[in-house]
Amino acid sequence: MSISKTPTKQQFEAFENAYEYFNVVLFQKQLPPVILNLSRKSKAMGFVAPFRWRAADTDGTDKKSRLHELSINPEILAMDLIEVYSTLVHEQCHIWQHTHGMPSRPGYHNKEFAEKMMAVGLMPSTTGKPGGKTVGQKMSDYPIEGGRFLAALENMPDEFKMPFISIEGDRIVRIMNALNGTGAAGTPSAEIAPPKKNKVKYSCTTCKTNVWGKPDLKIICGECNGIYVEQ
Repeated sequence: MSISKTPTKQQFEAFENAYEYFNVVLFQKQLPPVILNLSRKSKAMGFVAPFRWRAADTDGTDKKSRLHELSINPEILAMDLIEVYSTLVHEQCHIWQHTHGMPSRPGYHNKEFAEKMMAVGLMPSTTGKPGGKTVGQKMSDYPIEGGRFLAALENMPDEFKMPFISIEGDRIVRIMNALNGTGAAGTPSAEIAPPKKNKVKYSCTTCKTNVWGKPDLKIICGECNGIYVEQ
C-alpha cells in the first residue's frame, strides 16, 4: 500500500531535515535525535523541554535514555526565514547544552550558552539588538554579519524549509507591518487594527472622572448620572 505525502508528513519531514542540516553544518553532528513539535506556547517563539520523552518499551527511569523535545511556535512561520531558523538554531544550542554542557536554572541563558550561540553565528541579546546583555533569564538574539548561521541559511536547500504557514502567523506579520507603517508590499496598512487591549480607559462626559475596565462596557456615573465614554 502506497501512502501519499500528507501535509503533516511534508511539514515535519522538512522540519526534521532542517534540524539535521543545522546539526551537521553548525554543530558537527553533536546533537542527539529529539522529538520535534509545533506548539503555540504563549509568548515563546520556541522552547526546549529537556528529558521529556521516553520510548514506549522503557520505564524512563534512566534519564540518559530519555529524549528532549524541541518546539517551534507555528505563529512565527510567516516571519522572515532568518527569524524562523535562528529560532530553531537558538533552541538547538539549548539541546547542545543539555547534552554536552552545564545548563543553569530553567530559562536562564548563561555564559556557556552565550558562547555557543556566538560560535554558531548568533549574538545573544536581552534586547534582540546590539548592546543588550548576553546572559539573562529572557534572551533574544540577532545574526552575526558574516557569521556561520547566515552562511548556513544561505546554502540551506529549499526542500528543508517548512511548506505550511499558520493563519495566525499571517495576521501577526500584518499587524507588525502595520505598526511599522508598511504592508506586505511596502505600502501603508491602515486596514489592520492592533490587537485588542485587556482594559481600556473610560471618562465621564459630565464630571470627567476616569475608570478602567473591559472594552465595550456601558457605564453610568454614580456621582452625576453621566455616561462614561471609552477613550
